[in-house]
Amino acid sequence: MSKMSWLRERIENKVGRPILDNYCKRKYGTPCPIMMPPLPASKFIDKLPEDIELKGANVQEKEHQDAYEAEVKVYRCIEEMERHYVVIHQFEYTHEQYSAFLPNHQCKKTKKQTREIEGECDFLVVGDQFVAVLEVKGLSLQYTVDDGIRFNGCCKSAQKQRTRTNDLIKSIEPSMKVCEFTVFPNISKEEAKDQLEEAEEQYRFDETILFSEDLDNFKGIISRCEKTASLPLTGTVSKTLRDRLCCCLLGLWCIDQQNSWKQWELDICSLSYCISDISEKLRRS
Repeated sequence: MSKMSWLRERIENKVGRPILDNYCKRKYGTPCPIMMPPLPASKFIDKLPEDIELKGANVQEKEHQDAYEAEVKVYRCIEEMERHYVVIHQFEYTHEQYSAFLPNHQCKKTKKQTREIEGECDFLVVGDQFVAVLEVKGLSLQYTVDDGIRFNGCCKSAQKQRTRTNDLIKSIEPSMKVCEFTVFPNISKEEAKDQLEEAEEQYRFDETILFSEDLDNFKGIISRCEKTASLPLTGTVSKTLRDRLCCCLLGLWCIDQQNSWKQWELDICSLSYCISDISEKLRRS
């Protein structure tokens, strides 16, 4: 067995399969998504003030906080959907791991290191016959001429990550419909219309770019992905394809850059761990 075949087998069956079997079983009662992890990783305890001018490192810290809060908003929308989805948050993979599924993919960086991060995705929502790829941007408008430039940059970087992840999913299961979205939870459509005149037209009228109002209808947006993905497959075949894809994606989520199984990741798939983690950070702050 070649190294790439070994790595793919490890990701799918040695790492991904136990996670799917132990943590992603459908439960009886009201359908609900299975969130991995069940709470967003707590990154910040203290919030920087909104009413003062920030300088230096605080500016970057504020941007990181805005990005985290934007992801939490989307996370809450997803967990309220009454569907049996598997949802993976903060998904990333190395060049080597990506190559295990796409050995002939082209890299812009000709000498990318084997264990260098190749790509990431903020959310993957896996249904029976579709996957929604969500890139979340925490951009907030500053009402300056730079807003359009910053918006363009966010859209371009998100599109690159969306395309990489789409290609990865299709390499695992070509029959899966992939729906891609870039989400700006901190910007309303009205703000975008008034303030982003400098943004490229392809982004201002792109239906895959969502704003804060779209979160109110997030369930409907994902439901449309599901309806348009209906294929003439039996339930057994559909479940087999979905489970295999889930194993690969969960394996990639739960394997580190050295291709070792993050045993601790199974611990953070518990609500008690998340609560204890936040409590400890509050105690230290």
